[in-house]
Amino acid sequence: MRRISNAVRLDYRTGRFYLLIYPLLFLVGLVIGAVAKMPIFTVVLTIVLAVFISSGVFSINERNHGERLYGTLPLARKDVVLGRYVFGLTIGVAATVIAGMLGYLASRIAGVSMGAFGPKGGSFVPGYDSLLFWAAIGLAFCYFCFSMAIAFPIYFRFGFSKSYVFTMLPLYLVVLATLLITRKLNLTLDAGSVLDYLAGHLYLPPIIGVAAGLVFLVVSFLIANSVYARKEI
Repeated sequence: MRRISNAVRLDYRTGRFYLLIYPLLFLVGLVIGAVAKMPIFTVVLTIVLAVFISSGVFSINERNHGERLYGTLPLARKDVVLGRYVFGLTIGVAATVIAGMLGYLASRIAGVSMGAFGPKGGSFVPGYDSLLFWAAIGLAFCYFCFSMAIAFPIYFRFGFSKSYVFTMLPLYLVVLATLLITRKLNLTLDAGSVLDYLAGHLYLPPIIGVAAGLVFLVVSFLIANSVYARKEI
């Protein structure tokens, strides 16, 4: 446990530059969500930026030959991999909480509900704003974990510079395309029994999102650990 804690601290010190600029990016997400009257966009953008922040340690390590430094320390490769995942998960949890707070703040500033999709778009799920808010929190965390689960094994195997664009760009484009298509079509969901049930059990969407996200990370860790154990440094 102590070695894993040391690995996390090393990653924190390595990637703290990105952590310092993250608060500045919060403002961007907050302003865009408030101006566009789409608070959910603030939540999404905050999480997407958090994925970028969590990957920053790979970039810095690669530029400074950090893997060789880690190899001289009393850390097993498994400790390095697990420490990297714990570091990323910590960012994801913090980012999800912050995304929820900023999304709510954007809705207050814009004077719209959490379900608003633009000045003329109305509410995405009329009458289910609280459900949409908590579902967005759960999906945000799940998306962060999914992105991290896809990216980390690839970075451990091929390095950051060779694979960042090919790894993350499709994930970013999926989010952007989903938001644009949803707003363009002005979709409205029918208030069926499922929505009624979830609206009466608001804790379920976050729990489902957290559970799914953690499953992604466990599978990803096993793959990354296997890959990194055979990699030449």
